[in-house]
Order: sequence, then structure tokens, then C-alpha cells
Amino acid sequence: MKRTGILLLTLLMCLSSLSSALADRTLRITFTGDVTLGSEENKKNREESFNSFVKREGYGYFFRKVKDLFEADDLTVVNLEGVLSDSARNENKKKTYRFRGPTEYVQILKEASIEACAISNNHTKDFGKQGYNSTRKTLKDAGIDYFGAEEYFIFEKDGIQIAFFALVSTIVQGHQTWGKEITAKLREEGVDAVIVCIHVGQEYDPHHNITQKRYAEMALSNFGADLVIMHHPHVLQGVEIMNNRTVCYSLGNFCFGGNAKVRALETMVVQAELDFTDDGTYKGQRLRFYPAYTCSSAAAVGDPNDYQPTLVTGDAGLAVMQLVQNDTDFELGLYDEEAGCLTLPYLPAEERETDTVTGGAGTDEEPLTLEVAKE
Repeated sequence: MKRTGILLLTLLMCLSSLSSALADRTLRITFTGDVTLGSEENKKNREESFNSFVKREGYGYFFRKVKDLFEADDLTVVNLEGVLSDSARNENKKKTYRFRGPTEYVQILKEASIEACAISNNHTKDFGKQGYNSTRKTLKDAGIDYFGAEEYFIFEKDGIQIAFFALVSTIVQGHQTWGKEITAKLREEGVDAVIVCIHVGQEYDPHHNITQKRYAEMALSNFGADLVIMHHPHVLQGVEIMNNRTVCYSLGNFCFGGNAKVRALETMVVQAELDFTDDGTYKGQRLRFYPAYTCSSAAAVGDPNDYQPTLVTGDAGLAVMQLVQNDTDFELGLYDEEAGCLTLPYLPAEERETDTVTGGAGTDEEPLTLEVAKE
């Protein structure tokens, strides 16, 4: 009888171990469009400026209507397009637009449950090296991770590691070999998936272009990306599936302090669920699109900006999703009014292309043409 009990216990332990080994792990990561925490220097004291809203409303105001979504995930990532610095030194006055907020504005991110920022874009050096370094130090001191240029970020939870990279269009060409080498090294060291954010595209164009497509192909081939998120056009663009990985060509603006009047109303929050086996093998992904407006009080472009993005439903939600569909070659599916989002079909993992892309993504096309971000 005792021997039978021992055998039964051993069998149960084996079954439990097998069940644990086969258990899946899912990480939920949220992405938004461009976030600018500050105004132009010559406009920051105006009543309608972002800075004046901070004084009147406090730090928690700006993301109040989307905070619940951010708190329910494992990681929230924004494209931080601007400088956090207490000094206006080295302002690049050759540029048409320069955005800066004082370092205290980092509390806006913290109170919103935003844990990481992409900082490779055309505004992170509006105030030269001092502004860029101040932004990095401010984020680090606040416990917010950042990634940009050759500074990647590794997010780890439940034994799963995901590496994040951010590139701006002006450095993509020179970082292809580096990307291939560093991601290969990171995967050898235990990284299970790679996400690449790229700042590229034509501003206010509702359709992605060939440069964006080639950069997406490069990110998948050279960086081994499992997900590609793009910014810069300031408006929503479409989606593409490559090697069973998703490419989002533009998430538009989100909380954009640089615009006192709304220049682009429609935006969306993207939540990606990445599945892994217990040993860290990437299994697949599912993306959900939550339609939103960049402003909670505006109804159209040109209305005053209140800098408070808000989720939208009903006809407004359908209209936002239609903008994404207009630049997407496949049917996105149905917008779920009750869930408040549109869910893409599940994409199981498949083997990545490993050939290095040096020009037209393995074709006879001309090498990549860099598009320098202007605004």
C-alpha cells in the first residue's frame, strides 16, 4: 500500500512538472503614438499651451482617460517626441519647431503608468546634447526605461525577455549590420523576442510609402524583429503582416503638447499580446486596436487642443478604424463595440527570414532613400 502511494505521488509530480513545462506565458504590451510633454519656447506661457494646462490641471490630467488601459498591461511604451530639460541652452533655432518641457513633467508619465519611452526621433535633440542627455537622465532617475540609437532596453517578466530598439530614419541605413549582430548576441544571451520602433514616413500622409515598407523588411530581416511599430507621420496609417509578424506603419499623434490646436484628431492605442512557451520560445501574437482621439473636447481638426487623449466608440470608433483600413491591403475584421477595440487574427510564429537587407529588401530595387524628419 505504501509502495502504491509513493508511485502515485511520483506520477502526480511528473504530470505536474510536464504541465508546468507546457504552460504558456503571455505578455501584454501597449503602444501609443507621439507624446510631447511641453510647448514651443515662445508659446509656453500662453493660456492654451501645454505648460499652462500642467499648471491648471496637474500631472494626472493628461492620461486620465486611458490610464486604466495602461495599468492593465505588463508594459506601456510611448514615443517621447521632445526634450525634458530645465534649460533652454543649445536650442536649435534652425528648426521650425522645437519642443521642451521641464524635467518635472516626467511625473506625467509616472502617474499614467507609462514605463518605457522610445527616444529616437527628430525632436529628442531640439536642444542639442544637453537636452538629449537631460531627457535620458530624467527618465532614468524616475525609473522609466528608454531606448534609442544604440541604447536598447530589455524588458523581463516571468522569465521572458524582450529587447526593444528605436531608430530614426536618418540612422537606419548605418545600423543594419549592427542590428543583425547585436540581436544575434542578445538572443544567445537569452532574449526571447525583439520589438523595433522606427521613426520614419511622410508627415500627414494617410498612406505609408515604399521607404517605410523597406525599413519594416529590414527590421524583420536584420534585427529579427517580432513586431514593428512606426511613428512620425502624425496621422494613422495601415498595417501589414510580414513573416507572420505585424507592422504598424503609424499610430499618429497621442498626447501632443506641441499643437495648441488639433492638427490630427484620430489616433489609436495598440495592445500586443505575445505568447511564449514556458522555456521562452516565441509562439505567436495577437494585436488589439483601441480607437481614440488625441483630444477629449475637440470634434475636428482646428479645434483647441486639451491634450487629453480619450478612447472613442460607436460611429467615431468605426471611423478611426476605417482610416487604418484605408491603408491596409487585407480586411482588418470587425470592430467590437462591447470590447471597444478591433482584434486582428492570431498570428502563430513562423521561421524568420535571415538574409541581410541592404537595399530593396532582397530585390533589384535601388538602395533605401532616407527621409529626413522635418517637423
